[in-house]
Amino acid sequence: MPGLFDLDAVGVPGCFGKVVMTFCGKSRSGASGLTILVLISILSHSTLAGATEKCLIIAMPEVRMTGDGIEPYRDAMQKAGVCVKPIRMPLARVGQALSHAEIDGAFAELEGFQQRVDRPIIRGNVRVGLVDGMLVVRSGKISGISDLTDESVGVWLGSDWSDVLLADHPKVVRVPRGPEMMQKMLRYGRLDAMLLDSYSLSVTGGTPDGFQAIPVTSLSVYSWLAVDHADLLPAFDEGTSLFLKMIIEWRQK
Repeated sequence: MPGLFDLDAVGVPGCFGKVVMTFCGKSRSGASGLTILVLISILSHSTLAGATEKCLIIAMPEVRMTGDGIEPYRDAMQKAGVCVKPIRMPLARVGQALSHAEIDGAFAELEGFQQRVDRPIIRGNVRVGLVDGMLVVRSGKISGISDLTDESVGVWLGSDWSDVLLADHPKVVRVPRGPEMMQKMLRYGRLDAMLLDSYSLSVTGGTPDGFQAIPVTSLSVYSWLAVDHADLLPAFDEGTSLFLKMIIEWRQK
């Protein structure tokens, strides 16, 4: 592979082996020598810029490999002037990854997500969407939160919206590993019910047999960034808006 400043590779044959300040010999002095130095400067600048560009690692929980997935998101952010490396990641792992600085942000998490992250993060100003908060309980007479009596209800540890809804309920089980663990506990009879958002319910197996899912509230979803990158938030918001527009256009095809 040619060296970084091997001008033979860019159409200036047999020149750069000599001392640069000779402008490749007297026969190539003047304008041609200046051209070579300008070319070297351009190559150096572009290489340095590429090497120092910071790309944010952004988690896209449970993303699908379709027209509303990773590549369109990357394109939208690029148009807004933000370099991102979007990665697929299970919803339950995003908070931990942000806490450990393995990622720089998340495309979609519920409002209040900062409660589950041991690192300063900021919420984007563009709402990504709305999801339902669902009460999953055995099929029967229960039709809402007010009908609960002595049932053991699982919630995602740190999920403030569910804590608010169940503030007066005597049997709340806070589950550190979230929806996947709650699904297992429900199936094994260690929980009588669980409270989670509709998206998490759908990606962890849906409503188990013998149970019903009842909408009990509406929840806002936003993008999030580590505070370290707060200066990029305006462009990040613009990229989020562009991506949402691309999703709408793709789904209308």
